Amino acid sequence: MRVRTHTNPLNIIQRFDHIELPDSTQELDIEIGFGKGVFLLNWAKQNPNHHVIGIEVRKQMVDLLAKKLKQEKLPHTTIFHGNGQYFINDAAKDNSINRIFIFHPDPWFKSKHHKRRVVNNTFLKLALQKLKPKGKIYISTDVEPLFEDMQTQFKEFKTFQTINDSFWETAYQTHWSQFSKTDKRDTFMQTYEKIITK
Repeated sequence: MRVRTHTNPLNIIQRFDHIELPDSTQELDIEIGFGKGVFLLNWAKQNPNHHVIGIEVRKQMVDLLAKKLKQEKLPHTTIFHGNGQYFINDAAKDNSINRIFIFHPDPWFKSKHHKRRVVNNTFLKLALQKLKPKGKIYISTDVEPLFEDMQTQFKEFKTFQTINDSFWETAYQTHWSQFSKTDKRDTFMQTYEKIITK
């Protein structure tokens, strides 16, 4: 069985008030918890006209991906060490984000640790504020109870709807999803879209 090395995101307290994302016609995509950066690198290469940002709580993962990025010519890609919720709150303008990716987040199995999970009520309220109309959140996990909990969190909001998305067949590939395939574990995936309201 593979071991998940958790880092408590509530311990990462630095803010991003000094970060000013440029006003741009580029689409803005943010991955929270990029791990080894398998998806982030592939997505950035496939979408050179997007502004691609990654946030990760594990400093060693940030340093590892920074070395890889130096070897690639991806000027539209930026990574940060820190708490993804803080970054979106501090740096992203309202109605500015096209896509948020959250793949295989730490499950935090114990009930007393559920407050550390990335997808929660506070985060989704913030995401609604920062996503463009029809902006999307992509979630995946191989932990079924976590997937059920994330679905429950989304259901509390009438301004998110699930959609069918070819993304999962054409673009989805992460370091952890490869482990899931090797270990023959089911992966649960869903795309949520911000509904346009009048």
